[in-house]
Amino acid sequence: MLEDWIRAPEGLPSGPGRWLARDDDHDGTGQYDAYEPGPPREGMGELTQIVVLRGRVIDVTYEAVSGSGYECAAMEMEHLHPSPAPRVERISVREPPHEAMVDWLGRVVGGEEALDTLDARPLPASSPVEASSLPDPERELVLAIDEQLARAAAGWLLADEMLSACRNLLAAAVDADMLRIWRDLEPEKIAAVVVHCIAKANALVGSGAPFTVAHWLRDLGTTSAPSSRSATLSKVIGGRQWSHGCAPSEVPDVYVLGDVRLLVSSFRRELLTYRALAGKVRDE
Repeated sequence: MLEDWIRAPEGLPSGPGRWLARDDDHDGTGQYDAYEPGPPREGMGELTQIVVLRGRVIDVTYEAVSGSGYECAAMEMEHLHPSPAPRVERISVREPPHEAMVDWLGRVVGGEEALDTLDARPLPASSPVEASSLPDPERELVLAIDEQLARAAAGWLLADEMLSACRNLLAAAVDADMLRIWRDLEPEKIAAVVVHCIAKANALVGSGAPFTVAHWLRDLGTTSAPSSRSATLSKVIGGRQWSHGCAPSEVPDVYVLGDVRLLVSSFRRELLTYRALAGKVRDE
């Protein structure tokens, strides 16, 4: 007959274990004559026992608190003096310079394969954005935005390529269901968002850029940058720019759209230079 017990500490074994019935306990009276300790409970620490005889230490033993009879004291001490919270240290991981550059280039153009096949040929001439499959209100809005883009392009430098890039971005925005966000905006304001986003993605505005925002937006009835809306559009299309870390310090501050069809040839030529430099650093 077996029964599990945890005995009190007054002279009896303590901790998880069991008392074994005598072989002659046939009537089940519950008489026991042997104690078999069970496995100790984990995580309560270590107990040090010191034996002192006539002022001299004659023995020191170490055992687990679990099973020693001092579990309650250990739990009370833990309650009064809880273990300190673990200290978390953040470690900054820095990529090698050429890897950081290649990672940035891949994000800008849309992946490793797009980077390997990157060239500086001008974007092909574009046609109005295909909207025949859209519901009537959305189709009318897309056509009106496209018309504003084509009208504004007449005053641009890089007119054909910029118009192609803007139309490609507008098509991507339609696929991303951005018309729901833009439904209360006038077509020229939406066109301004698209143009500004493309100009930022190609380093055509901003510090050291060859043109001002006004050059690209003046024929759309505004000269102020729709920065908030264009930044939102860039994140919808390109996603978050970095899973960790920062862009390399050598590169321009541009929106990352992740699609080579949204990049004009002059900017792709710069990217080819960065790619060549990254390869040179890797080989050195």
